[in-house]
Amino acid sequence: MICAHFKPMILSKRYLKKMNNMIMTSYQLAKNLPTVTLVAHQGCLIALDWQTQKILQQLTAQAHYIQSKDLADSVDDDAKVLRNTISQLDEYINGQRQVFDIPLDLSTGTPFQQKVWQALRQIPYGQTISYAQLALQVDNPKGFRAVAQANGRNPLSLIIPCHRVIASDGKLGGYTGGIEIKQTLLDIEQASYQR
Repeated sequence: MICAHFKPMILSKRYLKKMNNMIMTSYQLAKNLPTVTLVAHQGCLIALDWQTQKILQQLTAQAHYIQSKDLADSVDDDAKVLRNTISQLDEYINGQRQVFDIPLDLSTGTPFQQKVWQALRQIPYGQTISYAQLALQVDNPKGFRAVAQANGRNPLSLIIPCHRVIASDGKLGGYTGGIEIKQTLLDIEQASYQR
């Protein structure tokens, strides 16, 4: 499910003012993965942050922090989204979930970025595609660099599986959260790539 609360735009101060009343929490996915920050607003997940993206740093600076153990006591829609996200992340890490079913707000992206992020959601669990293949899927066959850039600005990495995009030669390529995280996620999914 995609939420559409705001028109797509770059995160300006004006946009951030609209994004008041966000809540966030931190969560340790697995021992071999770093803690992630999850941000929810108006009943939608708006960020899963590996602590590396500037846009997400802006969002988390505006959000009210709630410890993950305290989410159970809240009846707030945003707390429900964060609880559900944590539950689904646990299922993913334990090999019990291949597709995430969480309401998402992608409005931080441009229309092109949103198109790329929607295409990323179509890559099946355990499979990889190249940046060039992704460019073809979004009807921009020569735009693999633009696709790679949109991929790197994905605010919901893992939930929107940008880690499943690799270089044309089969090597991992880049990943906003770091190559080690990308490798770990692909290994969880038993995806093939050149090591």
